[in-house]
Amino acid sequence: MNQKAKGRVFVFDDDADSLQSVVAALRRDGFDVFPFADPREGLARVEAEGGDVVVTDLRMPGLTGLEVLRHVTKKIPDVPVVILTAYGTVEGAIEAVRAGASDFLLKPVEIPRLRAAVFKALKERGMHREIERLREEAGRPFGIEGIVGSSRAMGEVLRKIRLVAPTRMNVLITGESGTGKELVARGVHGLSPRADRPFLPLNCAAIPETLLESELFGHEKGAFTGATASRPGKFENAEGGTLFLDEVGDVSPAIQSKLLRAIEQKEVTRVGGSQVIHADVRIIAATNQDLKGRVEAKAFREDLYYRLNVFNIVVPPLRERREDIPKLCDHFLALIGKENGLPPKRLSPAALKSLLACRWPGNVRQLRNALETATLVAHGDAIEPGDLPPEVTQAVLPPTSAEPIPLPASRTLVEMERDAIRAALVQTAGNKTLAAKLLGIGLRTLHRKVKEFGID
Repeated sequence: MNQKAKGRVFVFDDDADSLQSVVAALRRDGFDVFPFADPREGLARVEAEGGDVVVTDLRMPGLTGLEVLRHVTKKIPDVPVVILTAYGTVEGAIEAVRAGASDFLLKPVEIPRLRAAVFKALKERGMHREIERLREEAGRPFGIEGIVGSSRAMGEVLRKIRLVAPTRMNVLITGESGTGKELVARGVHGLSPRADRPFLPLNCAAIPETLLESELFGHEKGAFTGATASRPGKFENAEGGTLFLDEVGDVSPAIQSKLLRAIEQKEVTRVGGSQVIHADVRIIAATNQDLKGRVEAKAFREDLYYRLNVFNIVVPPLRERREDIPKLCDHFLALIGKENGLPPKRLSPAALKSLLACRWPGNVRQLRNALETATLVAHGDAIEPGDLPPEVTQAVLPPTSAEPIPLPASRTLVEMERDAIRAALVQTAGNKTLAAKLLGIGLRTLHRKVKEFGID
């Protein structure tokens, strides 16, 4: 394999003998190596010309290895960093790993260990590039406007959206209040053959029963007091498109009967009228109630339930997709800033920690509201925990039974690192994204360590 194929490695070390030894070893392995005694000069070259791996000493005059690591992580985050040091301490290793180092090696460096570390770093870079390529191809995380997240739970929601969208099936979306059921409905419509036709939402719980029939089916002039003119309903206005019935579980039995007929016959009759009007409308309904339970309690028509629930999409609550919170925050803060003509705020690490710890009874809607409030009251460009509404900072998750594992001083670094990872995974119920944030390391690093240590 030629040098170019192996990759470009930049080595920073103020110790001439150590620098020469590392450079010679890597060049023998076919790497294109660029040595620098001055890390500042090396960083400038990496940024200007590009590189695949940075290998840096920890203690250097003017700029430390950790400072190099932080600079690379900020400016060129897809370039992994391997740190070398003759002053190996547990604290130093932990700090380096938490800062995002790909590996941490003691001097004098064992050449096989160095070789393995650089090859591993190159593999990480390849994976990072592939992920970015896939993201670019997708255009946005899921290709559906407004839906943000990369959790497994939301991935299942998006899979179902794409599956049902091209069909003519009615869809029932279930989930707690504030989870984003209307966004899911819009996603189904937007990917359907009806996308160029109307999408009309109607909150059935927000309209008095006396007016709901008219809203749905329209009315003729003089049908009731105040009906001074004929007016089409949602079914007519949504012709050829989609009618989204939010909180359908609150519809009265009388309206349920008429709604069933409209869905089955694809026709409606206005209040006070006699003319039958054709209505080719796809129905997407949503509810935060246990609709099957209401059927069993005789509070909701069974036949209507099965007409609506041809295909079910369950939207998970925010507490079950906590790994999506950082992305949701970035999305909302940018949106809030744009809507209000303000520069977008950023979250401090402490504020993000508070948001991750919240139970979020109001789900995604509550998260956005909290960020809107925080944007308004925050004094600087960063949102701090004190800027968040009290109902957020006080609605924290109950403490876990798992306590941090005390690690005796006699343990090796590997043992300490393994136990710390195990403790973090226990405290986050196995959620690797949250565990990585708790440990202060990258998700890629955590996955690698879990595999290395054989952690289930």
